[in-house]
Order: sequence, then structure tokens, then C-alpha cells
Amino acid sequence: MANILGIGNSGLIAAKKSLETTGHNIANVNTEGYSRQRVMQQSNVPINHSGLIQGTGVRVRSVDRIHDKFVEQRLQKATSQESFSNHRFEELTQIENIFNELDSDGLNNIINKFYNAFRELSAQPDNETMRSVVRDTANLVVKDFNRIRSSLDGLSRNIDAKIDGEITDINAIAKNITQLNVKIAELEAGGSETGDLRDQRDMAIRELSKSFKIHTYSDEKNNFIVAAVGVGTLVAGSQYQELAAAGTALSDSSSGMDGSVEVFFKSRPAHKITHKFKSGRLSSLIKVRNEDIRKNQEEIDQIAFDFAKSVNAIHNRGYVGRPVQEFEDGRTVASDAKGPVTGINFFKISSTADGAAQSLSLSDEVESDISNIVTALTPNSPGDNRISLAISKLQHEKFMAGGTATIEEQYLKTVGNVGVEVGKAKLDAEQNEGIRVQVETIKERTSGVSLDEEAANMVKFQHAYDAAAKVMQTANEMFETVLSIKR
Repeated sequence: MANILGIGNSGLIAAKKSLETTGHNIANVNTEGYSRQRVMQQSNVPINHSGLIQGTGVRVRSVDRIHDKFVEQRLQKATSQESFSNHRFEELTQIENIFNELDSDGLNNIINKFYNAFRELSAQPDNETMRSVVRDTANLVVKDFNRIRSSLDGLSRNIDAKIDGEITDINAIAKNITQLNVKIAELEAGGSETGDLRDQRDMAIRELSKSFKIHTYSDEKNNFIVAAVGVGTLVAGSQYQELAAAGTALSDSSSGMDGSVEVFFKSRPAHKITHKFKSGRLSSLIKVRNEDIRKNQEEIDQIAFDFAKSVNAIHNRGYVGRPVQEFEDGRTVASDAKGPVTGINFFKISSTADGAAQSLSLSDEVESDISNIVTALTPNSPGDNRISLAISKLQHEKFMAGGTATIEEQYLKTVGNVGVEVGKAKLDAEQNEGIRVQVETIKERTSGVSLDEEAANMVKFQHAYDAAAKVMQTANEMFETVLSIKR
């Protein structure tokens, strides 16, 4: 009867544990990242009694979480890809907004107004009002070139700040994973359950995968390893490597800007790893900054440089629109009381295209005196409009991209490329979101809690508990009967 009591008690314990686990599943039905748990039972070791093999009941072997590591790895990868495409789309949209040509104040329209102003000046070369219009329109061109370049620079600086914040978050997550590794190892060494902690670790890893593509595995010493693909190990059991971010000099910059934030391991500051990250939010920020923004900075600089250079090449050949002293042999004075009379540049521009859109401005001569806006090819020729007419004709001349495109074509090509990249990024974001949702659905079907299933289990385990209790009650009654015989 003692054996019957033991068997009944083992069934009671197993049913109770199963009920507790079912209740735990139901309580966490809405907990993000929770994997349902199941009590794994097995029969106790039987004994030989009077030549007969006799069972000794049941025991709880373990409480396992229902988890598919391959589905989890697919979800990590899908999360990383979705994060990359979403943030790339967001950043490229901001670039697109800078080049927005939908309104009437886009750079292309302003440049056309500039050429048209010179065209109107060529019809009235001695009209001071038209010279003022030319200067005012030129200032609008300068301001818009400055605006586009400074806005692109601002986006790059903003991404620098985002990268810095991203590294802080990554270090915090890596530290959390390390702490969870330690707790899991300690509890498992003592035979305790760690399903909830493993779920927390999976959630932390999934959050980390939003920043870059990761690879996880357990080594030969059963240490849980988290590595950034293409970079190296971040977490190894109870140890983790911190990342760091800091501004660098222009000579070591990957964005082409002074003070560009670069990423490295804190323990190895001389070893830059900015370009090594794959997929994820961090990789998208770096790609947009180092490739997309930098490309557009270079293109707008080249457009500004070629534009100003082409105007100056014609403008400095003519003479100012005021009386110029001439000698008997036809030569003229080099300058008068107001300054040079010829060889005057319309725009002030650097010697190279680097930073040209930001540094572009009107020349001091044109800014200070509208009579320095040249229309005539020869001195003292009020009706001569050859210079102003030649400048206006630049609007339709192919002096950009090695003589293959007009300035309008080259600028619209730049704007069009941005639009194409935004369109691709949007499509990628939509596709990757669909893939991530699909994998999440598979994971939920595999590991999620079904209330219908848990309710059925609760009834089953409740009946098992009642039955085990009945076995113990029956054994007790049998024991009482034996005792009553002796009385």
C-alpha cells in the first residue's frame, strides 16, 4: 500500500506541475516573444518485487519550451533585412525632399530663370533694372545651391548622431544578453527551468538583429556566442566586447566629411569597422551616409562648379557696362575708379569641384556694382549684347558630364536617380516586411500559445490530478482496512 501511495503521489505531483505550466502559458498568452512550455514526463524506474517487475509511478523529467531554432534564425534574418530597408527608405526620402522639384522654386527652375534674365538683358543691354534682375536671380541660384549642399551635409551629420546612439543601444543589448547567459548557466547547473530567460534572450537577440545581421551558436564549452556577421564576436558566454563611435579627421573619414563618426571596438580604437556591418539599421545608416549622400554631394558640387565655370568663362571676356578709357592704339585701361573693366568673373568659385555648391557666391565685383555685370564684348558699346546672349545660350549647351548633357539634363538626372533609389527602397521595405510577417506567423504557429489547446489541457490535467488523488484515497482506505483487522 505504501507503493500505491507513492505512485498516487507521483501522479499528483506530475498533474500539479502540468496544471501550473498550463496556467503559466495562459497567463503569458499576450506576452511578446513568449514560447509555450510543456511538462515532459516519464515513468519512474520499475522495481523487482517478488520476481515481478513493478512500476513505481511517474516523474517530471523537465519543463521544455516549444522552440524551433531554425525558425528563430530565419526571423532574426528577416528582422535585420526589414530594418535595413525601412531605414534606408526613410533616409532616402529625406534626400528626395531636398531635391523636390514639384514646386516652382526648385533649383532647375531657378537656373532657367537665371538664363532667361540674361536673355532679357541681352534685349536691353543698357537697362540697369535688368542688370539688377540678373543679380537678384543669380543670388537665388547661389542660395539654392548652398541650401542643397548644406541640407545634405546636415543629413550626414544627423546620421552621425544616429550612429552614435545606435552604438550605445547595441552595447546595452549586448550587456543584457551577457547577463542572461550567466543567469541561464547558473540555473541550468542547478537543474532549474530557464525557458522564460531563454525567451528573453531571444527577444534581446532579435532586437540586436535590427541593428545588423547576426549569427548565434553554442561553442564546445556550451558558451552562447553572438557574432556580428562580417565584424566578429560581440558576446561569448559571460563576456562581451563593447563597440565605440567617435568622430574622425577628414583624412580617415568614410563619408568625405570632417568629423565623420566611425565605428570600432572599444578595445581596438585604431581598427575601424564601420564598413563591415551587414544588413540592419546600422548598415543602412552607414550606406546612406557614405554612398547615397556622398554621391549627391559630389554631383551637386560638380553641377555648381561647371555652371559657375561656364558662366565665368564667357563673362570675363567682356567689358563692364560703363565708360572705359581707351588709348589711341585701341588698348583700354585695366581698371578705373570702380575696379577692373574686363576679366571680371560673375561667380566666386573654388579651384576644384569639392565643396563648390557650398562655397558658391557672386563675385565681389558683381555683388558690389551692377555695372560690372558684363553684356558687351567690346568696351564702350552700350548696345553690344554678345556676352549676355552667349551666357543665355548656355541653357541649351551640353557642357556638363564631359560635353554630353546640358545643366538641366544633368541636374534632372541627379534628381531622377534619387527618385529611382527611393522607389527601390520602398519596394524592398514592403517585400521585407511581408517576409518578416510570414516568418513571425510560422513562429507563432510553432511556439505560440493557443487558448483552446491550453483549456483542453487544463481539463485533462485536472482529471489526472483528481484521479491521482483518488488513487491515494483508495490506498489510504486499504491501509485503514488492514489496521482495523488488528484492532
